[in-house]
Amino acid sequence: MMPPIPPPRDYHEMSCSAVPWHTSFIGQGQQHNFWLYAIVDRVMKAAPELRSIIELGTGAGALSTVFGLWGVERGIPVHTVDQVMRHNPRLLSHLGVCFHAQDIFAPETKGLIEDAATHGPLWLFCDGGNKRMELQTYAPLLPSGSIISAHDLGVEFRHERDAAALCEVGILEPFHPVWWMEGNAQLALYRRR
Repeated sequence: MMPPIPPPRDYHEMSCSAVPWHTSFIGQGQQHNFWLYAIVDRVMKAAPELRSIIELGTGAGALSTVFGLWGVERGIPVHTVDQVMRHNPRLLSHLGVCFHAQDIFAPETKGLIEDAATHGPLWLFCDGGNKRMELQTYAPLLPSGSIISAHDLGVEFRHERDAAALCEVGILEPFHPVWWMEGNAQLALYRRR
């Protein structure tokens, strides 16, 4: 039986009901709240089989920094893709995070994901300008056991509109839905079947 999916909440309620957004983490700009890091920690502990992390939408680099720390901890590669560099590249490069200055839907990005998929399950974190298209385009390319997530749940991404069909046909299954809106993290999580 599929666990219940959290209902969408009003944007004003989400924005005013949790840890503040848009601060910083180790000097990197943050476009989410601090509670997201707790969810990332849980996902990494629940999925020790992950062999790489690919973030679509680097933004200001705070989450890329967290992923870089996990890359060091696990000894796995971390890639982040965005067209514009708005982060401090020195920190990410010291963590071994590879920044790809390219379009999220470029053939090079698809190739990066396909190459990572040959090494086993990965975490694909969709946080670019079109989370729905990112998830729908790349989820079928991932190996079984991979995690794919979409940030800004309830604002720019909705399960029922953007991912339910992939669950119905057996490509994805919701992963710990109780975490999705916890602390206003706004992170939809799925496991590739």
